[in-house]
Amino acid sequence: MDERFIGGRVRMPFNPVRRNRNIGTPKQGHGQNNRMIVPRPWISAGWCAAQLNPGQMLRRTVNGRDVTLIVEKTSGGCVHACSVEDVIFLLSHVPLADWAGLETFVLRQPTRKARVLRPAWGRMFYYADLGFRGSSIEKSGPALFLEACNVGDTIEWSTSLDPEDAAELDRLRLDGHKVSRVGKKHLVSTSLDSVRATQLYRTLLHEIGHWVDWLGKVEAPFAQGEDYSTLYDRYFARPKGEVEAFAHRYADNLRETLEKRGVIPFSRIEG
Repeated sequence: MDERFIGGRVRMPFNPVRRNRNIGTPKQGHGQNNRMIVPRPWISAGWCAAQLNPGQMLRRTVNGRDVTLIVEKTSGGCVHACSVEDVIFLLSHVPLADWAGLETFVLRQPTRKARVLRPAWGRMFYYADLGFRGSSIEKSGPALFLEACNVGDTIEWSTSLDPEDAAELDRLRLDGHKVSRVGKKHLVSTSLDSVRATQLYRTLLHEIGHWVDWLGKVEAPFAQGEDYSTLYDRYFARPKGEVEAFAHRYADNLRETLEKRGVIPFSRIEG
């Protein structure tokens, strides 16, 4: 007897495609290999590997300390709001002990994906492997990045802000960005001067604040014989809010000191 004929009814052959309702859906994995994500070549937080496209690579001396400044070629309408001389001048007024061991500063051109998905004024990497297109030169060690921006863009923020985001919006106003509310959004209008103020008087100091934190919680105890892996894990296990609060306090205090001394603000310095 044909097994398809049971009880006077025709049983159709087994069709796994019709039985699996997940086919073609994200639950089965559809679309997971082509999501628009920023490639992350770095191994973990604070570590990175990057291939740079330098327009300039300069060696300068700041208060007796040699530093390397790398300026990437810009694209996509982006500009470097801060000049090399701006960075050099401000560094010359930051206590040397606060950036001991930090010798590489990069004016970076972010990729289009990074600008859309992971925009940032700047980034601090406690260790970076840097290569250079068209050159066999490589450089490694801690590096501070200030990223090129599309000056004149409008940044959208939700009106539902937690205390940290509300504080950040206030900082943007202080830097000279125009902030307006339209419906359920805050619109932040940027200019060359406001982006320069954010990156030079706040972001650069904020990222150095992260380095000060690293020196105190990792490098100094390691020099006294503590286990590096334990120190590393403990450093990155802290809540993000605690880490950012330290850097904000450092930047706010140093900015206030430099303003009282008349160091900042200052006009753009061209090389």
